[in-house]
Amino acid sequence: MKLAGFLFDLDGTLANTIPLCIKVYQQTFKHFTGRGYSDAEITAHFGLTEGGICQQVVPDRWQEALDYYHDAYERAHDECNEPFPGIPTVLDLLRSKGVKMAVVTGKGIHTATLTLNRLGIADYFEFVEAGREDAVVKASAMRRILQAWQIKPEQAAYIGDSASDVEQSAQAGVLPLAAEWSATATIDQLENIHPYASFTSVEDFIDWIKRNVESLTSV
Repeated sequence: MKLAGFLFDLDGTLANTIPLCIKVYQQTFKHFTGRGYSDAEITAHFGLTEGGICQQVVPDRWQEALDYYHDAYERAHDECNEPFPGIPTVLDLLRSKGVKMAVVTGKGIHTATLTLNRLGIADYFEFVEAGREDAVVKASAMRRILQAWQIKPEQAAYIGDSASDVEQSAQAGVLPLAAEWSATATIDQLENIHPYASFTSVEDFIDWIKRNVESLTSV
């Protein structure tokens, strides 16, 4: 197939950063509320930016909480400074085929940029579309990127690790792909929509790209 654009989720897809995010949210919210939060209580808010999550949990001091989160996130990022093994190979392979790449994430732009730079992969992506404080907006973010690239939805794919990623990519009309190589993946929660292809390892994803994605560059 000829794919001119490839869009990536960040947390849980490019790197194992979800445990880092959960840990820093727990630290932040305990500081501001005085009580502990379970992993499930934290992940129930995922899809919104850090600012949106702080507004929901600490509405009266959310800006302070967001600043605290940003500082703690940067300090803790040494716990995850590399992408999943094989991801640089994925990005090099797509680049060699002439495929444009971008990131569409629910994270805020501050943490998204920080993480991509810490992972050493920021230069692969022409666009980084962050989330919003009040809604999950990945589908509209995908459409904006495709419009900028002048690429039709059927000429692009999106890969993510959550059920909502598959739903949002299907809504945008791009090829929905599922990254299930992280222990935190939630693809199994899908009910009515199925991904075009699902990968339990990055190696399987690399093999799929080699077999299915045509090169757009002249040999």
